[in-house]
Amino acid sequence: MLNKFSNHHLFIPGKIFFLLIASTLFSFNGACQTKTNLEVFYLLTDSLVDRIVKELPADDNKILLTLNLGESYSLFSNNIRTRFSKNGKEILEYIPEDLHIPQVDIVMDGAGVEYGEMFRDGWFGAHYIQRYSTIFGNYLQTFSKEGKREFEITQLDTIKVEDIKYLENDSFPFTKSTIPPEPFISGVAEPLIAIGTAAAVVALFFIIRSK
Repeated sequence: MLNKFSNHHLFIPGKIFFLLIASTLFSFNGACQTKTNLEVFYLLTDSLVDRIVKELPADDNKILLTLNLGESYSLFSNNIRTRFSKNGKEILEYIPEDLHIPQVDIVMDGAGVEYGEMFRDGWFGAHYIQRYSTIFGNYLQTFSKEGKREFEITQLDTIKVEDIKYLENDSFPFTKSTIPPEPFISGVAEPLIAIGTAAAVVALFFIIRSK
């Protein structure tokens, strides 16, 4: 899964890998509106910033931030800056000569979504599918002894297939992906069950009448 976003392997030594499971099976709570694919990516960048902040000295409330997001992911810039601010970090445009503060450099190499195998909620229920959303890249912060660190952050949740057209965004290709076809057995079994049920009802009707 997610091979089309990245040709590197998961769990490479020295790389940070986060898996956020929003819902692994059924999330059918009507009171909780499904987040769009783009909204999920914003949550993933929040998780990245939270991780970096934990590595920074707690007594330093100022940082020099450099973002290398590329044209495709530049929309995350404001969200990343806002998240640092919410974590109590003031972002400076330059460092005064007499001030020694952490410098953070974030590089976004890729982001994308993939859909797992389609399944139904019961024989005649709605079609659901698992959604895998991922961002990956690397970051460097000057107060760390580990140097540049790679990250790959993934969220897995379950969504309705019929909602996908509302969750994707045509303006951002990384929010879109191919939807797998309905499993063959499911597609064949339901009509057979429906026909068999109808035949049983008709047969039962004539049996009752004959008595």
